[in-house]
Amino acid sequence: MIIKSQRILTDRGMISGALEIENDVIKNIRQINADQMKADLDVKNCIIIPGIIDTHNHGMMGYGPSADAHAAENVCHWMKALSSEGVTGAFPTCMDADAYDAVVEAQCMNMDGAQIMGIHSEGPYLNRVGEKGIDTGHPDISMEHVQQMIDEGQGQLKLVAIAPELPGVDAAIQKFTENGIQCAMAHTNASYEQAMHSFEAGITVTTHTANVMTGIHHRDMGALGAALLNDDVYNEIICDGLHVRNEMIEIMLRTKNDAFHKFMMISDNIPMAGMAPGKYNFENFGVLNITKEGFCLTDTGRLCGSAKSVLYGMKNLVVNMGMEIMDVSRMASLNPAQCYGFADHKGSIRIGKDADFAVLDDNFDCLMTFRQGRCVYDHNADKELINPESYKKWRIS
Repeated sequence: MIIKSQRILTDRGMISGALEIENDVIKNIRQINADQMKADLDVKNCIIIPGIIDTHNHGMMGYGPSADAHAAENVCHWMKALSSEGVTGAFPTCMDADAYDAVVEAQCMNMDGAQIMGIHSEGPYLNRVGEKGIDTGHPDISMEHVQQMIDEGQGQLKLVAIAPELPGVDAAIQKFTENGIQCAMAHTNASYEQAMHSFEAGITVTTHTANVMTGIHHRDMGALGAALLNDDVYNEIICDGLHVRNEMIEIMLRTKNDAFHKFMMISDNIPMAGMAPGKYNFENFGVLNITKEGFCLTDTGRLCGSAKSVLYGMKNLVVNMGMEIMDVSRMASLNPAQCYGFADHKGSIRIGKDADFAVLDDNFDCLMTFRQGRCVYDHNADKELINPESYKKWRIS
């Protein structure tokens, strides 16, 4: 199959040409006389970017992690919804191990959407203090439960988010890393020194950097200061302009050494992402408001996860902040692939890699998504992606 475009974002820059795909991978990237070439698909001036890899996503369009009878099927619908935002690979993100089985089962199904690259467990060992310093308590770390998480992950648990100041955390980090599972600093009241120690102990990632962690003060650099001043740790970041103001994003990118190789764009989407504005009663979270801008807020105005995609964040960085699309795409695709060991076959448009890419218009709307050379989303054909049962169950007004 040959797909032609005047704008293809390869690992060596933007070209006008064509992708030749064979056996799920990119066999050749042609640049010479592209206008004269015959192609199976010509997307003309639409831009082709590497498929987005979203490693922090709790759901979309009414689908998310669950442990009910249809849980695996729901995960498949979830991955399909993600593909409508240019995502070709994802870590379904759970708050506990109840949903692990469904994700593992879904991996074995013939999914028509983003590929499951592993499981991200955000918790349960978190210490959510919050910006107003209200300590709501935390669970004690149990090494027996840590082993249970590893066992129930069935080899697919790739990332565990944990607060590095909790008693017994070093042993938990060691146990996870010994089993090939990376650990992330998350939901933490850690000091600068505690955060730096956790990086030495084995933490390699910071969860939605700047959000739900101690911030920077000129006499106390906090967990955020540690995240930016450690050159080895990878930093997740939500780039919707609300979770982290654009001015702060600029400060973070200027501060971190080799920032465009260490930041990873994430969505942190909740299952109501992509649904119509209004009020929803969402399970244990209570009433949540999806604003007309697409943000998710509690009735008190506190952010509660995200309702905007990585693709929305990419548009914000390129259009509103004037960043180069090459740098932005790297943070959305290649950096997570490198962080989690997939970069030999994922994360960029390059000969020999999987044919994972998305076709965008100039408004950063996704028109088509291809995973391993197969079209898994087409905006002309895939119209009904929202879960009608969730909409009826959660919608208030």
